[in-house]
Amino acid sequence: MGRNNDNELEYANVAQSFQRNCDFLQASVYTLLQTASEISSWGEGRDRDINVFVQRSLLRLSGPLESVIREKLSTKQPEAYEWFWSEQFPAVVTTYVNYFESNPRFTAATVVSGKGVSSGSGNANDISLLMLALSCIAAITKLGPTKVSCSQFFSMIPDITGRLMEMLVSFVTLRQAYHSIKDIGLRREFLVHFGPRAATSRVKTDGGMEEVVFWVSLIQRQLQRAIDRERIWSRLTTCESIEVLERDLAIFGFFIALGRSTQSYLSANGFNVVGEPIEGFVRYLIGGSVLYYPQLSSISSYQLYVEVVCEEMEWLPFYPGITSTSKRSHGHTSKQEGPPNAEAIPQVLDVCSYWIQSFIKYSKWLENPSNVKAARHNKVVECMEEIKIRKNGMTEGSGELSVERNGSGTYSLTRKETDSSFDKLVPFHFHFDLNHDIRNKLSYPE
Repeated sequence: MGRNNDNELEYANVAQSFQRNCDFLQASVYTLLQTASEISSWGEGRDRDINVFVQRSLLRLSGPLESVIREKLSTKQPEAYEWFWSEQFPAVVTTYVNYFESNPRFTAATVVSGKGVSSGSGNANDISLLMLALSCIAAITKLGPTKVSCSQFFSMIPDITGRLMEMLVSFVTLRQAYHSIKDIGLRREFLVHFGPRAATSRVKTDGGMEEVVFWVSLIQRQLQRAIDRERIWSRLTTCESIEVLERDLAIFGFFIALGRSTQSYLSANGFNVVGEPIEGFVRYLIGGSVLYYPQLSSISSYQLYVEVVCEEMEWLPFYPGITSTSKRSHGHTSKQEGPPNAEAIPQVLDVCSYWIQSFIKYSKWLENPSNVKAARHNKVVECMEEIKIRKNGMTEGSGELSVERNGSGTYSLTRKETDSSFDKLVPFHFHFDLNHDIRNKLSYPE
């Protein structure tokens, strides 16, 4: 009996030593990742590509934590280090395994593989295994870098999470992947990772069309929830229902984000002042909502509205290198030295044309003009057609694009003919403008 008491006391002392010298959360997170990695190696399917991929991803992610644990204990407290591996680690792994096996979401990854039965080529096991790995990362992400102190470990999470999500999308549609990932708490990570894909996607196949429909619907719902959360509709006095107001403000809000991002992109490419008609079009994207809801012209109301919608849309990089629409302000945007980059204008026309067409074609909210005022946002619709004319005129012509500075300090896009007999600058005209009444109403705060 005395010997047993001595063993228990020694065990308690070693455990206390471990707790003093090593972060229990670090050890728990490491053990969680090791458990998921071990599950991926179960059964006859352990050598399949997906199993190997998950296992290697989780082992790579847990590497920095293992190094921290070893550094803290192996030399300073060898007894505690030995205790962790021989006593604590196996016990915690068993606890995690029991949890995963009892969770219906991971049945395909644990029960089938655990019995040593080949999972065959079915996707259920692959999807379940990926979701198990992502669920572990989601739980760790919720703890945050403050509680799990290991900067190298957290710096690796976005890349590995992105790779796992990409693999998941190879088995299910983007829409299905989004809902699954949102349910485990990685919605923002999904948006940030797939944002560039949304920005560059174009309809080339039926699958491409479904993806654009998904993005348009997702953007609308996301903005609607943000507007409802901040109760922006409460600042408007109108006969429309709250639902109609939220939908209106969501659609107008998207074009505000697009317009401000366009401003930032043009500024970054040397266009400090852009001449008409593009300047008028961008101003209309940003301030068009005020034409339909004049109460938004209040400085405080408009600033809150812009801040909310731009913050919600930060994950969508409309233009390469422009990742945030909410932090743009004069004097803070990185600007190109020298003359403006003429190729930025066709890029602006392409991006704006794509998103305007996508919303007009795929937004169910815009199908019935009586439901939302945004459906009567006619200037944007008209401008879409003019943008196409402008874009086609520039891309189909010959010669090099260049920029000519006008006397007023603005720039106009020109093309220099390659034929020496026509060595002159020919301006391209874009027949869209806003009348003075509209322009006066579009004075918006920066």
